[in-house]
Amino acid sequence: NREDLAVYRGAPVLPDENRALAACAAFAGDVLLVESEHDHLVPHATIMSYRSAFGASHSMTHRVIDGADHALSEKTAQEAYTSV
Repeated sequence: NREDLAVYRGAPVLPDENRALAACAAFAGDVLLVESEHDHLVPHATIMSYRSAFGASHSMTHRVIDGADHALSEKTAQEAYTSV
């Protein structure tokens, strides 16, 4: 159900509740997390769950592409992503 998925994605999730986040929690390398400001598919809360899960990483870089949608439809968003 799409509504249930939207509620799930909009709430914080812990690594012990999600296999992907559990894998992130075990990752010890460098992390680049890129977020689109106006992403209609991946909510900010989901990004923050991933960010929190990478606690064992060597380094963490989190960038938000201002004005970007999920598909990076605008050329400026694509260029911003490439420059990250």
